[in-house]
Amino acid sequence: MDFKNCNDYEILAKINGRKLFRYPLKYLFLVNVIDYSTFLKKLDSLSLLIMSEVVVASFGKESIDLYQPYKIQENESLIVENYGIWTENTGIRLYYDGNSFAKRRRDFRKLHITVSAVVHNIENVKLKDFDDIPAPQEDEPYFSQDMAIINNLMQYLNASYSLKIFDSYGYLNRTTGKFDGMVEDIYEERSDISIYVILSEERHAIVDFIKPAENFATKTKFILKKPAMSYIENIYYVTFTGKVWISSLAILGTLSVSLYVLLNWEAKHMNRKSSCCKYTFSDITLISLEAVCQQGTMTDSSTYSGRTIIFLFFTAFMFLYVAYSAYILVLLQSTKPITSIRHLVESRVECGGLNLSYTMAYYESTKDEALRDLYRKKIYPNRFYSLQDGLNKVQEGNFAFQVILGPAYNYILKTYTNYDICKIQELPGYMNTIMSPTVPKSSQYKKLFKIGLTMVEERGLQHRIKNRVSIRPRCYNEAGNFQSVRIYDCHSVFILFAMGVALAFGIFWLEIFVEKYYKRQKK
Repeated sequence: MDFKNCNDYEILAKINGRKLFRYPLKYLFLVNVIDYSTFLKKLDSLSLLIMSEVVVASFGKESIDLYQPYKIQENESLIVENYGIWTENTGIRLYYDGNSFAKRRRDFRKLHITVSAVVHNIENVKLKDFDDIPAPQEDEPYFSQDMAIINNLMQYLNASYSLKIFDSYGYLNRTTGKFDGMVEDIYEERSDISIYVILSEERHAIVDFIKPAENFATKTKFILKKPAMSYIENIYYVTFTGKVWISSLAILGTLSVSLYVLLNWEAKHMNRKSSCCKYTFSDITLISLEAVCQQGTMTDSSTYSGRTIIFLFFTAFMFLYVAYSAYILVLLQSTKPITSIRHLVESRVECGGLNLSYTMAYYESTKDEALRDLYRKKIYPNRFYSLQDGLNKVQEGNFAFQVILGPAYNYILKTYTNYDICKIQELPGYMNTIMSPTVPKSSQYKKLFKIGLTMVEERGLQHRIKNRVSIRPRCYNEAGNFQSVRIYDCHSVFILFAMGVALAFGIFWLEIFVEKYYKRQKK
């Protein structure tokens, strides 16, 4: 804008009234050196805040001086940066070349920043030194750790801050179409920045999320012990592949038929005292079971061909029996991890959630079909537990608990054995999504906050906070663990045993019925 030839300063008031002196808009004002002081007084009444990019070019007789005026806050006077100079001989010379705009203005000079936070236990607000980070509590898993990062950000920017306390992060009321709690306060620009909030489409529409937390201990996941293979699969079937089962049955059928033919031929054509009667299907079945189970047999053959068949029968199934029993032993001690939320829904593993209000709200609002099914089938309405009760059920086994990692890790380190820790696995939960501080859409500090949070992360401060808050439990000797056989490991055997007993009694009563029937017929 050329103010050398036009002194209509009303346009500045119009721009200021529409809040257009804001990042990322940039302005270049051309003024005469004589009018420069007067022009600065006009600018002093405008909202040229810390992220406003305004260059004033002051035209002198032999050079043009470039200045960048801005304010730390509304009621303070202008700060004028000597940005550069232009002359006919040397051209333009920038004094801040290579020194970025955000880096030059990161000193807020103790500017007051309002920070919104959700606090359930007001005693945590009394913590004056957020560098001294306490262990996360069950009812207050986020505040102390989030504020430690925000505190580092304020130190980086040399800003002062005060806390604005809320009891709700902010949820959309579907009836009114409005948010409540902390998100609504940020939207109304009554606060400058919030602690970490979970990203959702509804929230993103009214506030900006500036820097997500990477690998932070405030994430929420499902924690469970890897279920035993016998709890997930039928180990008596998966021991062999389908082709091995088919081959084994083919061998069993071939050798059984061969033995049936040979033994009956011997009974008919050879003079054998032991072969007084014909071998039936029942006899061959019993001999086959004796060979499969490696129990030996009283049946003998007087021909070399019959003895060869019996020898092959027992030899073939000796190797199969050894391989089968050895692998069964391995599977009884092996585990099979749950691979996804959908797999968790379809498994026999029970589930529960941490008994906090916002975990229930997120379950009800999630658009993930697998999580919705999990909530409806395995959690709703009363499977919400305290941290201690939920993790104790995890330790017992076959239970998945959605919990905040920081408090969970601390509890696990105190109470779990090395065997339990070695069996733990994690699955992503709904709150494993992006978490980051929020700012108003038109925030003048957005870029500087983002750069500051990036610097906090790059310099290792966020990683330091994570390590002080919680350390993931480490497994030291998984190979040395041994677990006794459990009842559900043998349920298939018990079922087969019960079916066999029932079948035997059924045949017994059938034989009695047939015998009585023939006696009546004879009479």
